Amino acid sequence: MSLNIYLIRKCLLPLRNPLTIENIPVFHSFEEAYAYIYKYMETNKLSIKESSSFDSNGRYYLYEDFIGEQFIWIEKHKIKI
Repeated sequence: MSLNIYLIRKCLLPLRNPLTIENIPVFHSFEEAYAYIYKYMETNKLSIKESSSFDSNGRYYLYEDFIGEQFIWIEKHKIKI
């Protein structure tokens, strides 16, 4: 049996490895993860990317600032139980 989990990756500091960020929020459903990050982005006046979908790495990008090297995405993982 397997279960999907969704992680929020907020990489808002340039030149920071997003895979080493601590205290990552974890959710059981995509909807919960999306609602969490939507509220965060609304509070911080960040605009959500219009056309988002999961890429081949299981990442759903919601915010991309290539010049400032800032990114926010939801990451999907499948775990075996």
